Amino acid sequence: MSPSQILWLLASVFTAAGSVIGVVASLKIRRVRFLLREGSTARGVVTRLEETRMAPASDAVSTSRSVGTTVYYPVITWSTGDGRAMETRTDIARPKDRTLPVGARVEVRYDRADPSRWTLPAEGTGFWWLFSAMGAVFVAIGLGLALGGLL
Repeated sequence: MSPSQILWLLASVFTAAGSVIGVVASLKIRRVRFLLREGSTARGVVTRLEETRMAPASDAVSTSRSVGTTVYYPVITWSTGDGRAMETRTDIARPKDRTLPVGARVEVRYDRADPSRWTLPAEGTGFWWLFSAMGAVFVAIGLGLALGGLL
């Protein structure tokens, strides 16, 4: 492969990956904003923490911060306005000292037509804005590489 072809390949990969990341994050932001604005409110309780052990992909890429890290997904029990019992898990796992403790009471916003679409107002959209920005950076890198392939 010539250097120009390699640049085009990298440009395509970065632009495509950035576009996908950006679109997925933007859709999540729209959904959360809709639920915060239009969703019904329920009171929930963290009933347990789902433990997940983060393992490195291979021994060659492990770092002291990534090896053996355990993170927790809070599982929240709540009821819809019509009395349906729901048990849902948050999208974002955190270390135990930074996650909601068992027994914590939380506000839940959900779509009355589809209660499986829900969010915690306290979570906000900051995490998803970070991914959206990361997607934009990938697209910018891809476009820069494409421009380099033209020159």
